[in-house]
Amino acid sequence: MSIINFADRRKTEPCVVDVDRTLVVHGREYTLRRSSWRGNKTGGWVGVRDSEGRMMFVRGGNPPDSLIVELIGAWVDGYGVGRKEAAKAAARGYTGDIV
Repeated sequence: MSIINFADRRKTEPCVVDVDRTLVVHGREYTLRRSSWRGNKTGGWVGVRDSEGRMMFVRGGNPPDSLIVELIGAWVDGYGVGRKEAAKAAARGYTGDIV
């Protein structure tokens, strides 16, 4: 049987590390948050929010910024950013133009 010490006030290190930055795509600002488990540089996920702070999408893995720009363009044009939709956009020669 283990004993829990309620008087122990030590703070643990957070398990998830978030790195936020602003990405500008065709004049519009998006907040890009790369999250990963502490100590695991290859795993994690990427979340993108619009300029008003609304969540647009989350994608697993650590994709390069160029792919994230394409996914933002696909999202703005009305496509989902799942693997199937992203593959369709790439097959059509999507250039990421936002009108």
